[in-house]
Amino acid sequence: IANILDEASLEGGCPLALAVLYEIAQKEQSPWYGYLQALPDQGEDLPIFWDESEKALFNGTEMESAVRNDLNDLQEDYNELIVPLLEEHPYVFKRGETPEQDPYSFERFLKISTLISSRAFEVDAYHENALVPFADIFNHRGENEHVHFETEFEVCDACGALEYCEHQYFHYMYNSDAEGEEEENEEWEDEEDASDMEGDEDGSDMEEEEEPLDTDLPDLEELENAGVNFYENSDEEEEEEKKDTCDMVVDSDIKEGEEVFNTYGEHPNIALLSKYGFCYDNNTNDYISVDENTIVDCVIAVTAENLKTKKPKATEEQLEKLAIEKTGPRWEFFLENEHILCPSADSEEDQQDDFDDEDGCQDGCCGDEHGHDHSEHEDHEDHEEEHEHDEDGGCCSGEDEKAGKSKPYFVNYEGLFEDKLMCLLHVMFVSEAKFAKFTEDVENALEYFEELAESQGENKTKAMIETKLQIYHVCRALVEIRRMDYLEDGEWKTVEQELEERNKVADNKRKYYALTCRISEKKIIEKAIAYYADLIKEYSSATPVASNASSSKSKKKTASKKIKKMKL
Repeated sequence: IANILDEASLEGGCPLALAVLYEIAQKEQSPWYGYLQALPDQGEDLPIFWDESEKALFNGTEMESAVRNDLNDLQEDYNELIVPLLEEHPYVFKRGETPEQDPYSFERFLKISTLISSRAFEVDAYHENALVPFADIFNHRGENEHVHFETEFEVCDACGALEYCEHQYFHYMYNSDAEGEEEENEEWEDEEDASDMEGDEDGSDMEEEEEPLDTDLPDLEELENAGVNFYENSDEEEEEEKKDTCDMVVDSDIKEGEEVFNTYGEHPNIALLSKYGFCYDNNTNDYISVDENTIVDCVIAVTAENLKTKKPKATEEQLEKLAIEKTGPRWEFFLENEHILCPSADSEEDQQDDFDDEDGCQDGCCGDEHGHDHSEHEDHEDHEEEHEHDEDGGCCSGEDEKAGKSKPYFVNYEGLFEDKLMCLLHVMFVSEAKFAKFTEDVENALEYFEELAESQGENKTKAMIETKLQIYHVCRALVEIRRMDYLEDGEWKTVEQELEERNKVADNKRKYYALTCRISEKKIIEKAIAYYADLIKEYSSATPVASNASSSKSKKKTASKKIKKMKL
């Protein structure tokens, strides 16, 4: 059925799921029969299979929307992608007379999709995700794993060939022809110039005697007698590199009787539980999110409160209107220049070796107090946006948008907001004069963040204190608002209380894992509230220092380059 799947151009895990269903339907005639028989009959125990009372344990957590969306996404994939293929090729996909006898029913598709979600490996550019027998027998360990999966990813995306193939040849010829047409005129001109110069030298060259060439070939019989093997590749290392295989490589010593662990990657608990059916305590990849609408409301509220001192007689409605008028242009400026102020990881890939975590600002613009590994956000950003027919995790931003949720911003395991939000809040709360300079030239904004990063939080001028106090008040307010989602009957259960409850249900894996997710996120909330409360206290009692802007002009030319290296 490879040709059917190729023509259909299915995305994500759907083609693999349908291929597995097809092979299972072939029973003993399938070359994969032995492996497929070893797979669990009921699929993985993922949250989408839990009953409603068990799913309710996720209320308020990051898992809540994931659980709601995963089943809907799979049903949508089945109806829109799988069913049309089944109906178009009934002679290939033979259905049963009843749903129980149908090897391609939604229930079977759901089961296989969960197995693929937890077992598939990304093999190469041609095969993409695939089931790899033997490689999927290892359990996950976040650190100090014993083995890892290796494969040659860069293969021909048309046929999967590891070495040179006809597709690469045609691609090379096509590009060569295009380049040749552009350079043809220049080459002819160069040849004409060269021929003129050679004409002057030909006379003298003809007079010189040609040296005899050494054309003696080694005697083949002598080589054979010497034991030379003409059919063996002399470069064994090169041959080894070209093996078209998937390998499980041992990284560390394994004791006798010890379980051998692999790692599934640096995933937060929301991804581990959605995709693999487990999670664990103290997962440093965990996070909580705050949606953009909440941030907008909070920024407007803080701005309106600040305007009270200038407009003491204004009503609440008037203050809100003034706050919207003030923040609107700033928000537009950030959105228009976000790619410059906060370049993505992909755009900076070539510069990461130069990035120094110690260079930064106090506010997440890569600072010491806010400095953290930005790669951890890649997973949850993917998890929020990845569906569009992708089996990994199943959380779909499209469904969130339909439900009224906006773009999320994240708080990491240490309780710190991501740099992108801190950058946004600086734009929202800098002085009018400073923002006017930003709008004149975005380089002025880059220079501002460069100086902020270099100051390491020591640049406590009056203007900076006022700006940061507003920012930290917003950050704490956002976390307090997010905290309300975890209330049960209007009350906050402490982490200690949640741990006690979890200990009582240790035998109930579903409830145990649900509480593990909840506990981890509550820890983040408590850390974040304490962190921003301390900063508010620090800056409320800070003594302003004199502003030092003497070197701003000399830095302006290099600000853009440096700010990208620092990865806001």
